[in-house]
Amino acid sequence: MITREFLLECEQYIENGGILSGASFTPVKIRRHRRTRVDAADAKEYMENNRDVFFTEQMLSLIDKTGKKDSDVYKKAGIDRRLFSKIRSNKEYTPAKKTVIALCLALELPRDEADLLLSSAGYSLSRADDFDLVVAFCIEKKVYDFISINEALEHFGFEVF
Repeated sequence: MITREFLLECEQYIENGGILSGASFTPVKIRRHRRTRVDAADAKEYMENNRDVFFTEQMLSLIDKTGKKDSDVYKKAGIDRRLFSKIRSNKEYTPAKKTVIALCLALELPRDEADLLLSSAGYSLSRADDFDLVVAFCIEKKVYDFISINEALEHFGFEVF
């Protein structure tokens, strides 16, 4: 069970745009650029040199790193065995963002590794989305218990896991 203090601190985290008390954040200045042509060969080379591993590979690597069994992870995340099997067997399959978040929580990943797993699926925890801020707050506070996380989500009016 989560405390009222935890919920108040989470509320302040959301109001501060995802910044924990005492931390600082400097917004990025956006610059406009003129249009230029893209060379197809350069683009292909860039993609080959900068491609990260697919989501499935990243997830399996993190499961191995944590030493957890696949079945423990997908059960804790509330993911159906067939869906997990689909993710595992199709390296190019990308599950829904909420599924990836549930896997991050089930693996009890620290924020940097959760961001890495989300990024490998093409997602992020946005500072502009209150649901994401509640999840990010729980991760930063090392709260991985789905009952507590669902209480916090419900408190702020969001759909639970």
